[in-house]
Order: sequence, then structure tokens, then C-alpha cells
Amino acid sequence: MDNNKNVLVIAGSSQIAQESIELLLKNGYFVYLTSRKDNLEQKDGLCIKYLDVVDCASFDRLYNEIKDIEFDAIINFAGIVVCSPVEFLSDDELKKQLDVNLFGLLRVIKTFSKLIKKGGKLINVSSVASYGIFPFISPYCLSKAASDVLLRAFSLETGIKYVSIRPGVIKTKFWDESIKGNEKNFKNFENNKYQKSGEFLLKNAKKNAHNGTSPKVVAKAIYKAVKSKNPKPVINVGFDSIFVSILTKLLPQGLFDSLIRLLLKFRTRG
Repeated sequence: MDNNKNVLVIAGSSQIAQESIELLLKNGYFVYLTSRKDNLEQKDGLCIKYLDVVDCASFDRLYNEIKDIEFDAIINFAGIVVCSPVEFLSDDELKKQLDVNLFGLLRVIKTFSKLIKKGGKLINVSSVASYGIFPFISPYCLSKAASDVLLRAFSLETGIKYVSIRPGVIKTKFWDESIKGNEKNFKNFENNKYQKSGEFLLKNAKKNAHNGTSPKVVAKAIYKAVKSKNPKPVINVGFDSIFVSILTKLLPQGLFDSLIRLLLKFRTRG
């Protein structure tokens, strides 16, 4: 068996993932990075492997390549966003959302968790959306909340430590990529009662691409979770995520929902 400090990074092409990998490499970890992309930069201490989280065959192939390695941590970054008013949400779009964010994590657990060292951990990059408070991205909220439940149950059943990293708004290209990926879904907001909400959603997503917490802050939280012997099971990153986590504990759900409605009405008033 390999006695080095090894980390398996699932879907490691995002900005947050790349910042996390840099920290891990600088601190002596050997990183196995998986991605669908073939243009990632090769570095010392980095081994790039192909994996598509919606392709079961690619899991089998990768497992056979790394089955003799023990990992200090597995970090799952795989995720997409599907937006739509619930009443116009198609079955196929919801399935697409869950296939990546929820079933992708399940495939990671079923295939690779047996490679985690004793005392190692499984880390999932979740979101403040897992608190389920954001209208019009309910598929994303659902997928993140369900992933956290799945991860917690897995830990209770096996004793393997887990960490749910829950960032708020992070300044990355993820927002621009999400806008592009939802071009068809934005039509669900046109010429109906959701028109102004859709306009706000698009405008806000464009703004978030240039605002919010630095991805370096999330990377530091992830690295801390990797090296910690007993990390917190839930780590909120960013003021907005911390604020939401506190409010959801303190306020009755009905009152919290009323605040969200008032805020949305204020933001979309013409």
C-alpha cells in the first residue's frame, strides 16, 4: 500500500477545486484529480484521471486504476445548477440536476469509499442552498439538501467521517457557466407572472460572478477539513452562509419564508 498522503478530488476543474489542489500540493499531499476535461495543467504531485460522474462505466475504469491506493480524503466538487419556477420544471431537468449532484455523490460513495484510510474522511462541497430557502433554484437546493442527508447517513452507517462544506456566494466562473447551462430554462420565466423574477435571477447571477467570497477562502476551509483529525461535520463558508445557518435555527420556518417572500418582492418590484 502507498503510505503517502493521498487525496482523491472528484470533478476538480472548478476554481474552488483548483485553489484547494494548490493548497494540498504545497502541503505534501499527492492529489488524484478527476475531470471530464483534457486540458488541465499537469503539476508535480498531481495525477489527472478521467471521470464523468454520470457515467457508471467511467467509475469502474477509474476504480481499477487506483484500487491499490489508500486516501486520506475524498473531496467531491461535482455540481450543476438547474433553475426554473417549480410549476414549469420539467422531469428531465430535475433528473439532470439529481443525476450530477445527488447520484454522482452516491456513485462516488459506492465506488471509492472503500479506499478511504482508517481515520480518513469524505468531503462534499455542498452549498448554503442546502438549507432550501432559495426560490427558482429548487432543483439545486433539493440536490444539495439530499446530498447532505445521504452523506450523513453514510457516515452513521460506516463510521467514516464526513464534512459538508457549505459556501455562500463565491466569486467564480460557476455563475457564468450556470447562466449558459440554463438558457432553455430561462424561457420558463418569459411572458408570465415570473417575468420580473427571472430578470432578477439572471441579473443577480451575473453580479455574483464578480462579487462574493474568494474561492481561496473555501479552499482553506477544505484543506483544514482534510488535515483535521476531527473536523466539524458542517462548515459554513462566507458571511452569507453563516448568517443563513443561524437564521434557519432561530426563526420559525413560516416567519423565515415570509421574509424571503418580502425580500423577493422588494427586489423584483418594477
